[in-house]
Amino acid sequence: MRGVAHASAWKAVSFGAIVQSLAGLLFLGFSSLAVSAGEVTILAPDAVAFKADANIPGVAIALIAGNPKEGAYTIRARFSTGVKIPAHFHPDERVVTVISGTYYFAAGDKFDEGALKGYGPGTVIVVPAGSPHFSACKDDVAVVQESGVGPTGIKMTGK
Repeated sequence: MRGVAHASAWKAVSFGAIVQSLAGLLFLGFSSLAVSAGEVTILAPDAVAFKADANIPGVAIALIAGNPKEGAYTIRARFSTGVKIPAHFHPDERVVTVISGTYYFAAGDKFDEGALKGYGPGTVIVVPAGSPHFSACKDDVAVVQESGVGPTGIKMTGK
């Protein structure tokens, strides 16, 4: 675990952009990696197809398996250095695993840079349904994998 580093060149993300981004994930065609029932699929790291998110600069999303609209799902999110995500919550529990880089995370209904703690690869963060939280990527590109059971969504705390 690494401490808070310098905060220069952070990219703020608007609440509206986050909501639009999740809507895009839920309703657009991220089905290229979706796994059908009964099939075994093995994805090498270079086979994960991230799609740049036009609503959140510096964030790319990949659907690994399932359907966030209705049932179990797993996504990966890649954060460029300098991205910060305002406080928000989801209707479903999320299990977040840091795959690479340092992912900064804190619980709370208001973004507080001082509360962020850095977590490295292998760290698992279980975020209960309805629990407000915020995150950032400060030092290097970070990739996290999130699993949950849909229908999912996102609601900004407005703080």
